[in-house]
Amino acid sequence: MIFSFSYGMTSAGARPLAKLSHDTNRWATASLKESGVRAAPIAALIGAIKRGDYKNIHSLLLVRDNRLILEEYFQGYDRNKPHPIRSVTKSIGSVLLGIAIDRGYLSNVNEPVCRYFNDRTVGWGDRAKAVTIKSLLTMTSGFDCDDHRGESFKCERAMYGAGDWVDFAINLPMAHPPGEHWAYNSSSLILLSEIIARSSGLSVPMFADKYLMAPLGITGFRWNLSPNGLAWLGGNTSMRPRDMARFGLMCLKKGAWQNRRIVSGKWLVESTRLHAYSDYGMEYGYLWWRGQQTINGIPVEAFWAQGNGGQVIFICPIVDLVAVLTGGNYNSILEIQFMGMLINHIIPAILPSGPKKTFISPDHLDMAMLAGAYRYNQLHLDLFREKEALIWRLAGQKARLFFEGNDRVFIPSPIFGDMDGKILRDGHGKPTGLLLNTAFSMLRFKKSD
Repeated sequence: MIFSFSYGMTSAGARPLAKLSHDTNRWATASLKESGVRAAPIAALIGAIKRGDYKNIHSLLLVRDNRLILEEYFQGYDRNKPHPIRSVTKSIGSVLLGIAIDRGYLSNVNEPVCRYFNDRTVGWGDRAKAVTIKSLLTMTSGFDCDDHRGESFKCERAMYGAGDWVDFAINLPMAHPPGEHWAYNSSSLILLSEIIARSSGLSVPMFADKYLMAPLGITGFRWNLSPNGLAWLGGNTSMRPRDMARFGLMCLKKGAWQNRRIVSGKWLVESTRLHAYSDYGMEYGYLWWRGQQTINGIPVEAFWAQGNGGQVIFICPIVDLVAVLTGGNYNSILEIQFMGMLINHIIPAILPSGPKKTFISPDHLDMAMLAGAYRYNQLHLDLFREKEALIWRLAGQKARLFFEGNDRVFIPSPIFGDMDGKILRDGHGKPTGLLLNTAFSMLRFKKSD
């Protein structure tokens, strides 16, 4: 642990005193103050994690100005213990694909997938033959496999039961034309793994070690292989949080690491821009999540790698920040609580303080009109009266909705992050929806009753 927090009461309240310890892994370190980060919000966050307000957090690391400024471990985890990173592997795979293109092993993302599997795709129809590398990267391949709909991870679990994962992915039926429908399909990323291996002549672990891990000084990256010995870029890997931070810092620096080019800046820009929207309204790039959130009155853009349970590499160029989190909230809404930590604590500690919010008393008739069910794709939101307040409920979480005037609303949320919103109305003033900026997404909910 780089920082050991102790608390003393001053006229400004409790303030943490940060102490640097010796860094044995060649990370330059600095205090929060030296990095322009206000210590009190970070200390409050660490306290909330230790109290269990944020549950099952295993690590939290912050990097700013090329230096490690915070490193905390919880529940028996430490800097030397590799942690499962689940779908964070996908974003690492995105960078590996970019390296393969940079080095001429692949020409571009518009190449058809079937070109690399002539020995196994003879039965593919025209629609399947139109699947491109890009459609795999953007989760728009059209294969009938969506682990975010129906039974969670049903398709992925079916792949685990197959002896040949490539054969499983190739024989998935087509449900949509490629490029038109977003579906969270991890299984088909075994095809991306094999495209890198077949084009380069190196196994994915060898390719990754040669061109990514070794140059970054990452050791001990763990691949769990398929039954026939293939690495999969959809998940099943482990790495140390410090190494996650190294990868994140390289991405923040647009593909450079200690004056060495790892992947082209052009690829990092292209792979982290908006290419598709998920069913939950979140922006998606090439196996990266991305979005924008207004914090302290300032629009903040970011992109991040995210894995089941709360594994995160969060990259925010506007504040020169890499945040790494690991956790144990598997298959739980609590895996999204990293958003609350970033939006309510970490990023506000870097930005200038925002304007103080003031609230007004709502009109009782308007509250009655606003109450009801709202829907955005697969997300269901309810507003209901509770005494003199209007309560918001989403994914089992609830909080009071506050009115700021001119149809602007504010909803505090430790899980999703505090959110600003706007009431949408028809020409007669009747509420028709709610526009919310939450969890680095802009979601337009439509009133359904």
